[in-house]
Amino acid sequence: VAEPLQYFVEAEGVRSPVYTLTVVDVPYVERLDLEFVFPAYTGLEPQKIEDGGDIAVLRGTEVRLRVIPTMKTPGGRVSVDDKASVDLSAPAADGSLMASFKVEADGFYRIDLVAPNGERVIASPQYTIDVLNDQTPTVAFNKPGRDTQASPVEEVFAEVRAEDDFGVKQVQMFYSVNGGEEKTINLFGGARALPEVSASHTLYLEEMGLKPGDFVSYYAKAMDND
Repeated sequence: VAEPLQYFVEAEGVRSPVYTLTVVDVPYVERLDLEFVFPAYTGLEPQKIEDGGDIAVLRGTEVRLRVIPTMKTPGGRVSVDDKASVDLSAPAADGSLMASFKVEADGFYRIDLVAPNGERVIASPQYTIDVLNDQTPTVAFNKPGRDTQASPVEEVFAEVRAEDDFGVKQVQMFYSVNGGEEKTINLFGGARALPEVSASHTLYLEEMGLKPGDFVSYYAKAMDND
């Protein structure tokens, strides 16, 4: 409908009163720019998305929105799951409005803007919010990688590999003799997390005072920044 009009409904010779439909311009989102500020532990730089909409980010990510409307509007809000809302800032010189919210769960959001008559109208599609899970690290032994036999005076070389989607913070190896007290060896603990870490340690069996029939059990543990 581009201009005002009048209409009525007629059926079986019965006609309704004549009604008037008045046309008014209402604001709508012409473009939506997004900026994702990821949780500090990821070490990721903020990511900007031009002409965005649907969101798929890690839990705890701050989403900053810049709304460019089709016409001037004094304000509006971001409605999240129709339960919570965040007010948009006052319009900037170019007419854009800003807001931000933190992603904690899957859901939906949309933009509502204020029309010239003061009424708040739905001004965008309903966009989805998908929360991505931070995966736990994986850790494995490259060497020996299996149960093995050695003499009490041998040296056993152990190599550990750890991986994580947002960076390995620490890798440790633990061992004990004949099920006794565990001893800890710190293999990696750099100031900067790495997505993949390889570290090694040599077990000097002669220094442990072993005799035939004794056994050494060992395992490794990896931690991420979260």
